Amino acid sequence: MIIMIIMIIMIIMIIIIMIIIMIIIMIIIMIMIMIIFIIIIIIITIIIIIIIIIIIIIIIIIIIIIIIININIIYAFCDQ
Repeated sequence: MIIMIIMIIMIIMIIIIMIIIMIIIMIIIMIMIMIIFIIIIIIITIIIIIIIIIIIIIIIIIIIIIIIININIIYAFCDQ
């Protein structure tokens, strides 16, 4: 009878330990998934910022080129 009770307690303890281990594993997996998502979001935002900066630089270069061409045209007209 005592052996039976001890066996039942052991089984219950093992089940509880397994459940705790499963919960810990699930929490770790969730944290890993969250970290991966955060990293992906950070990478995407960095890429978007870089693209925006490149576009702005290209626009500025185009504007400078247009201004230089216009100044050259004005000088050409003034020379004539």
